[in-house]
Amino acid sequence: MTLLENYLKSKKVQKALTTKPGEEGFSLVELVVVIAVLAILAAVALPAFDGVRANARASAVKNGLTNAVKECIVLASTDSESDLKATDVQTVSAGQFNGYTLAAYNGNSCYSLKATASAVNTNDADFFIELDTATGTVSKDCEKKAPGCPSTKKW
Repeated sequence: MTLLENYLKSKKVQKALTTKPGEEGFSLVELVVVIAVLAILAAVALPAFDGVRANARASAVKNGLTNAVKECIVLASTDSESDLKATDVQTVSAGQFNGYTLAAYNGNSCYSLKATASAVNTNDADFFIELDTATGTVSKDCEKKAPGCPSTKKW
């Protein structure tokens, strides 16, 4: 036998030669089943992903509030002006912060700030931070039970 005859008699080549057009690939039923499974997985995963995004927004704004108070402390230590306003802090004067609006809380001091969730994120909590300059204690609070706001309401 020649090399070509041996090659043509091999099982792989015989299978390839006997396969008719249209027999390879996936059937319509198999494709529909795969699409249905992917749709179910997407329906389960999207709400969980939305919760993760809400937690990320809350974490970012809490860090932003903390950094704004730290910025206020630095400004107070370098500036002779003792009555710093919330708008003197660059983080607050920028306005929007990751879906939240930062503004003064309990007066206009830069040591007392509030982050209010935008109208788009109505299910997000509002966050507060206040530094008592006399004692050096910081109180952090949030308004409602929502992502990023624990049940103790202290973050």
